[in-house]
Amino acid sequence: MKKIFCIRHGLALHNVLFKVIKHHAYSDKYIDTPLVDEGVCQSEKLGLKWEQKKNIEIVFVSPLTRTIETALKIFKDTNIKIVAVEEIIEFSQGKEYCNLRKNKSVLKEKYPMIDFSLIEETPKYWNVDRRETLEELTKRDSVFKNFLLNRTEKKIAIVSHSTYLKQFLFNYVDSIDETKELKHCYPYEKNLITEMATESI
Repeated sequence: MKKIFCIRHGLALHNVLFKVIKHHAYSDKYIDTPLVDEGVCQSEKLGLKWEQKKNIEIVFVSPLTRTIETALKIFKDTNIKIVAVEEIIEFSQGKEYCNLRKNKSVLKEKYPMIDFSLIEETPKYWNVDRRETLEELTKRDSVFKNFLLNRTEKKIAIVSHSTYLKQFLFNYVDSIDETKELKHCYPYEKNLITEMATESI
């Protein structure tokens, strides 16, 4: 059995803007939004108080700025490997520009301490013409879960996003709504029972 700790990123710019300008916060004016000061503080606070952190063997992080910044703040005083994985990027991939990541070469230069070997140069799931469907989200979630089942580590942290993590944790996305999101920087737990994997990243 694997114990997975799922952490939503700290408060980010589009989260703050949504309260003021609603869905305009997802426009192409706000691409790959970073953490705001409160989000940085949330990340650092979890890093200081989270007792299970010392048991984590590896961290998988979404390749968006807000999740990378969160992971680096939480695990800054450790030698735990942090690996970017495309499959845990936020939903939807398409139309919501806060969820459009930078190219791999840019990320590698900005965050050399992160392992980007599992992602491609350009965003894998982004579609300029339409929104990603719930069926497509479910498929990439399945790919990631099978990837985890093939890993040797038993205690794993995931730093990702509210909508993706609702799919990962509950296999159900009840609402894509900023008012019904998971808590920022809170470690939700999930157990994965080891079984034969059918897909991998």
